[in-house]
Amino acid sequence: MNPPRDSLSAVLHRWRVDPPADPNFRAAVWQRVDAQARATWPAYVRSHATAWSLAAVVMLGVAAYSGTALAQARVRAEREAMVINYLVDLDPRVQAVLKP
Repeated sequence: MNPPRDSLSAVLHRWRVDPPADPNFRAAVWQRVDAQARATWPAYVRSHATAWSLAAVVMLGVAAYSGTALAQARVRAEREAMVINYLVDLDPRVQAVLKP
């Protein structure tokens, strides 16, 4: 059988949580704030080494991909220019059509 709802509501209404007060709470918080404020850049990087390593790997990957794409585009453009120069040298009649 289910208990009546009024009793549950009354129990929840009377329920209170009163944790004991920690007298050193404020001092402990300020100690942690001061410790973080005095931390140096190398200490910060050491404590966050995983995130910085991941960021470095991602940046390296993006740089490698971008460099490869730019190099391939440049090679294609230079190849096209060489083909046009070669064809113009073979047949001067196509100079007007192929000259960039």
